[in-house]
Amino acid sequence: MFRALVLTLLLCPAAGRAQDLTLRLTCDLNGLAAPMILAVDYVQSFDPLIGRDGGIRELFPAGTEIQTAGQIQGQGVTYVFTGRNGFADVTELPSNTRFRIRWVLDGPNDGVWMIVNPFGPGPTRHFCAFQGTM
Repeated sequence: MFRALVLTLLLCPAAGRAQDLTLRLTCDLNGLAAPMILAVDYVQSFDPLIGRDGGIRELFPAGTEIQTAGQIQGQGVTYVFTGRNGFADVTELPSNTRFRIRWVLDGPNDGVWMIVNPFGPGPTRHFCAFQGTM
């Protein structure tokens, strides 16, 4: 699955311009599967996934300006988010509760960790598995 994403990026390079990438993921929210759409906009040209060895390098590299937006559809609740550089501000609908998350790439497991309240109180981690691109 993730190899298809890598091939898509190799066949559609962004030479010298901003690059947009929209990912489909499935998050584990305390045992419940929740689909997520994560749109990533690299303001500078950046190949987000391919290293010299052909493996995953980074989604949120230091020194590269990145903007993110998306939504997670939980059971009876929707989370919408926007962010920059590996962090995002989330609003839970319909309650309008707000919190911050941090994204951490987990290449070997084909996904990202979503760390809720990374600066406290009580950070929690949820794994989101890559399903493909849009």
